[in-house]
Amino acid sequence: MLRSDLPLIALADLPGGAQTVVLCHSARLATDLRRAHGMQQAARGLASWHALQTATPALWLDHLCSGALLRGEIPPDSVPGVFLTVLQERSLWEQAIRTDARHAEWMAELFDINGMAQVAMEAGNLAQVWRLEVPEAQQTEESRAFLRWQASVLASCEKNGWCPRTHALAWRTDCVTRGVTGLPKQIGIAGFTVPDPAMSRLLVALEARGVSLFRLDFGCGNVVAVDCREQADAKAECVAAAQWAAEQLRSSKQYASSSSPVRVRIAVADLPARRSMIEHALANALHPNRIGAGWAAHETEYQILSSEVIADQALVDVGLRLLQLMVHPRRVALADFGALLCAPGWSSDVGEADGRACLEAQLRELLPPQTSLERLYRAVLRVQADLDIPILCGHLDQLLNAGRQLRTQPKRQLPSVWAAQFLDRLAAMAWPGERPLIATEAAACLALREALTGMAILDALLGRVEASEVLRQLQRECRDQLFQAPRQSLVRVEVCSLADAVAAPVDALWVMGLNEGAWPPVARPNPLLPADLQRRAGIATARAGSLSEQALAMQAVWQSSANQVVFSWAARDGERELRPSPLLAALVGTPLLDPTAAKLLQCNVASPALSGAGELLERFIDARAPTLSDTEVIRGGTRLLQAQAICPAWAFYQFRLGGSVLPAPTGGLDALARGSLLHATLEAFWRGRSHVDLIAMDEPLRREVLALAADHALAEYDRKATDPLPPRLRQLEHSRLVALVLEWLKLEAQREPFRVIACEEHHDLELEGLRIRVVVDRVDQLADGRLVIMDYKAGRNVSANSWAKQRITEPQVPVYAALAFADQPLAAAVLARVTLDAPAFIGVAESEGVLPQVKSLDQMRARFPQHEFADWPDLRQCWMERLNVLANEIKDGCAAVVFESETAVAYCDVLPLLRVAERRAQFEEQKL
Repeated sequence: MLRSDLPLIALADLPGGAQTVVLCHSARLATDLRRAHGMQQAARGLASWHALQTATPALWLDHLCSGALLRGEIPPDSVPGVFLTVLQERSLWEQAIRTDARHAEWMAELFDINGMAQVAMEAGNLAQVWRLEVPEAQQTEESRAFLRWQASVLASCEKNGWCPRTHALAWRTDCVTRGVTGLPKQIGIAGFTVPDPAMSRLLVALEARGVSLFRLDFGCGNVVAVDCREQADAKAECVAAAQWAAEQLRSSKQYASSSSPVRVRIAVADLPARRSMIEHALANALHPNRIGAGWAAHETEYQILSSEVIADQALVDVGLRLLQLMVHPRRVALADFGALLCAPGWSSDVGEADGRACLEAQLRELLPPQTSLERLYRAVLRVQADLDIPILCGHLDQLLNAGRQLRTQPKRQLPSVWAAQFLDRLAAMAWPGERPLIATEAAACLALREALTGMAILDALLGRVEASEVLRQLQRECRDQLFQAPRQSLVRVEVCSLADAVAAPVDALWVMGLNEGAWPPVARPNPLLPADLQRRAGIATARAGSLSEQALAMQAVWQSSANQVVFSWAARDGERELRPSPLLAALVGTPLLDPTAAKLLQCNVASPALSGAGELLERFIDARAPTLSDTEVIRGGTRLLQAQAICPAWAFYQFRLGGSVLPAPTGGLDALARGSLLHATLEAFWRGRSHVDLIAMDEPLRREVLALAADHALAEYDRKATDPLPPRLRQLEHSRLVALVLEWLKLEAQREPFRVIACEEHHDLELEGLRIRVVVDRVDQLADGRLVIMDYKAGRNVSANSWAKQRITEPQVPVYAALAFADQPLAAAVLARVTLDAPAFIGVAESEGVLPQVKSLDQMRARFPQHEFADWPDLRQCWMERLNVLANEIKDGCAAVVFESETAVAYCDVLPLLRVAERRAQFEEQKL
């Protein structure tokens, strides 16, 4: 702890005003202490008081020296130069790394220059503050590279009159030593739990000037016993802490008092990783009834502090994506553009929202995963007539023209010039959208505009650069700068990191994640400086012992920060067992949380919600949908019957409600397109041909005819596609089709004589009043007049086993046999597995020998028992009856989530709507 010899003064005993200043280790602590001091004065009954002066050392010194400069106490020519911001200093280190003559050729390709610049800047600050010099004997390749970069940065600063932040801090400390006025009578320090040489030198200078120093005790006045609790896992920890916070607010008599409301703090180890988990738990515990977008503008009882950056905000992300499209129009990821189409905040985001969503789905079928903005625009123009999106088309045209203009104007300009163009372009794209913004969104948009305006500070450092460099700097700034949503009401439950938990007292504190390996943190010396040098200097982050001392000091602060303190840790992480931190050994004396209670907390049923409603959640059965009306049109063909047979809810959600999976864009041809090309090639070959024609062809002639059929199929594909297939891909697909069908024809040649009488034939059928439109892949007629119905399949996993079951999950061929050709004599009903390695007919025939490898009904009695399928006509009748059952289920609204196994719905198009995980959790809950 810094200066433990100083006297300790309680926060409540401090007077406000300019003669007392408290220097804090963070800006958040400074704000928190100022507010806590004010609340204490109000609790004493005071109507007015002098606010407590709190600030970080850097901010206070800046204010002090700025005043001295204005008063003439500091000569202007003694200022060491223009003080650099973090953004400027990091850019300077980047330049030094990129221009390193020894590694310039391969550095950018192998390393993250941005990350390396950040680490190098931290190493430079450590070397300056701790006055480190790397002996030649300890120099490694990394440290020698750092020394070159450091020399380059210092040379640039000296040449241009720039001053890094650590040098500025040292100069301001020297100003205190030299006698600037305006010093307060007493200065306190708060939150400094580790040695800090810069702060120590400042305190020495202040003491020499006669300033009285003290340490601030900002606790609640006493050290409380810690309630130590073990939870099942990280999720259970979050749920338990959220329920505990709800109970604290509900049980406190002060909850309804506006003068002194109860405050709860939850400190989380590794907050970024657990953010979504704790946020979900708090939403369920504190606001269980807030469901829907209408609640977005309402402030919650909780707030998660210092865990989001500007880039995480939705409208900022939209703005950055638009700028990315403008600057890099030739490299566009279709997934990113699809997310932009579905996002609000630009163009006609309200009036054309439905059309944009439909457009995103269609583009997935038309374009590859990687494309260009110009190709995207052509595809949009092709389909926009049916979508009613004129405003979007106009904005995309402007965006495309903006990208073209970038290539016609000077390639290199000042960052401020590019930033002004970026702002103009965002405004032209109607960013941030049509609807009024809520407070959080308005603050995020303002932050992006300020970040763009702030690019002007890079003019002197970077000079004239390309637009892509300014965009990169802007994206990095948005990723690094923290964002805190503005609030009008006081936060009841604040969630923060462990470091931020060193703050003003609250009524109750829960610290979670105190597992071995996470607490105390693992030592992480800077990789560009010798680790032994850092440890011997006493840098806390380089020594495990220093981190343990710091952790113990923080625990002591936590124990005096609230009237009730809870420490918790997780017992498991998946299959891995965890242990509590060894620093809790002296505290683990109270009974741990009962395992049964922990399990209930994990299920989120341990205690009622904050709303005061103690009743259980209402449950109702949603297995029955509205019956199918006479005017309702339902599409899907045999896929509708297939979905109903596998899972009734699947059929209802997809074919009656219109839910569907978005197609995944693929480079070239996806499985569906390749299957369609196979169908088209087979159709082109067999149209007007028979078995006799096939036998008459030798292999070269077959190959020649198939080449023409494949050409015809590919030409039809190109006619319908947005862009024709690339020549190389077209050649590969042509070769694949010819080889595949050529292998299939060898099997066809082994059949008894037949002629093809129909290919890809459409039929409009009616099943128990349910209209079904089907396409029969192929119908052959044998010499005796009987028909063979087949359905092409291009995959290996082909099965007709369900044809003998009550629920037929492969209904295509049974539908053809029972409905489309009900009055025709049928010899066989089969699936044609068209593959290179294992082509085969799979199905059932009336008699033996109709098709190669296809057995007759009598030969398949193990699958088709005699008592259910007496003979061939009875088989077709059974299919009709079982298909009628499925049709009646659809008409009656049967929509239950019922299936044989989870593997049966693994490829369901609406799988998220089936709530499989929730269904599994309900079964597990019933077993408790």
